[in-house]
Amino acid sequence: MSERQQAELLLRNIPERNLHIVIALMRELTEYEDYVEYALDEADYLAENTTERLTHEEVFSGLRRAINA
Repeated sequence: MSERQQAELLLRNIPERNLHIVIALMRELTEYEDYVEYALDEADYLAENTTERLTHEEVFSGLRRAINA
């Protein structure tokens, strides 16, 4: 069964009263995917056009502090 067929089967089994929730979640997921794709494109651009290189720790330490705060 293809992914499309699986998705259609899932959608057929969602009660109509809940479809607006599914649509809203799909929109949010699309926006998030667009954001991630933009961030990856920006990272690729910077990697190609700068000589600055950061270690793993330099990149992720700030994120860890923000998450664990």
